[in-house]
Amino acid sequence: MKAPLPKNETARLEALRQYEILDTNAEEVFDDLARLAAYICQTPIAVISLIDHDRQWFKARLGLGPIF
Repeated sequence: MKAPLPKNETARLEALRQYEILDTNAEEVFDDLARLAAYICQTPIAVISLIDHDRQWFKARLGLGPIF
């Protein structure tokens, strides 16, 4: 079953494209945010993910093995 798309999906995708963040290198500030989220939530895993039209992409991840 496919989830329904939000009404603002086109605008969301355009905003994501304008950020030019997909497929960029790791950045310490995002890694820090993932660490902070894991600390606050007391979890071993935290991710910052961005979802475009075709995929989910991780800008930062903590507690996951290597992604191939």
